[in-house]
Amino acid sequence: MKTLVAFAVLTTLGVLAQPSLRDLKPRRIGVPVHPSYTQQEWRTIMAAQQRSPETYPGFKRGTKPQPEFAGKVNVPESGKRITNGLTASRGQFPWQVGLIIDGAWFCGGSVISNEWVLTAAHCGGDVYRLTLGANRLDIQESGSISVQSTDSIVHAQYSSTSLNNDIALVRVSIEFSDFITPVKLPRREPNPPDFAGKTARVSGWGKPSDSASGITTVLNYVDLPVISNTDCAGVFGSYIVSSTLCVAAPNGKSTCSGDSGGPLVIEIDDAYTQIGVVSFGAAAGCELGYPDGFARVTSFLDWIETNSGIKIES
Repeated sequence: MKTLVAFAVLTTLGVLAQPSLRDLKPRRIGVPVHPSYTQQEWRTIMAAQQRSPETYPGFKRGTKPQPEFAGKVNVPESGKRITNGLTASRGQFPWQVGLIIDGAWFCGGSVISNEWVLTAAHCGGDVYRLTLGANRLDIQESGSISVQSTDSIVHAQYSSTSLNNDIALVRVSIEFSDFITPVKLPRREPNPPDFAGKTARVSGWGKPSDSASGITTVLNYVDLPVISNTDCAGVFGSYIVSSTLCVAAPNGKSTCSGDSGGPLVIEIDDAYTQIGVVSFGAAAGCELGYPDGFARVTSFLDWIETNSGIKIES
């Protein structure tokens, strides 16, 4: 483990000037599409699985993970996407973290305790600058903070070739507030659910389109259906293993570059629970309808507990 150099800077996100945001390289891993399904065949398969009319049984329409807060900011129309998603309300995702890695790369992450942020192994680096409690990156917001850390743990078996074990932890000192609270981790179960057929929600500041030059300054989210690993392997082949979780990305709705490391959540027992960490998408592009791949959090509960000291509920 690297030596901890983490400190809270009690300033707003005004320190993240717009030119530096434009210069950041949004992290994303693109995986070649497996030839067993053509793009049109995949779209036909997924069209047959889409609900009609569209419903999201895992989320209550018009409700948010946290109470609404006063003083919401107006968001420009151009910000209403992850790709083709929705703009987050102020305080809607209090666990969401933005990471600048080595002053060059941008990823997402999630607060899982007052000491740890969960992200992807391919977002690993030496120096992390994290923004917490934020909705926008282009204006100052009360309640948001910036912290810096050089203390991270990347899964020792992470493979940049196979993308297995794409998970990491960054250690920081976090004070909870209305705008900064941890997401819940899944319970440890002998036979954890695969979540196929459930609708999950992913959030981030990633590129709003394939043609975009960089990340968006507004936090966005989208609801996507979880699919089986068997279906996902029909597109990505051997990249899909038991510790992978996939969602369909119909109608151009998807994660994209810059969303890497961010949280995928579902509602379990009235609590928003993280089931995935954004890992990869199709190399062909974000808006073409191919699935998105995540590290499956239930596969890494022992690793998280061992390395963070967070007690995982049974």
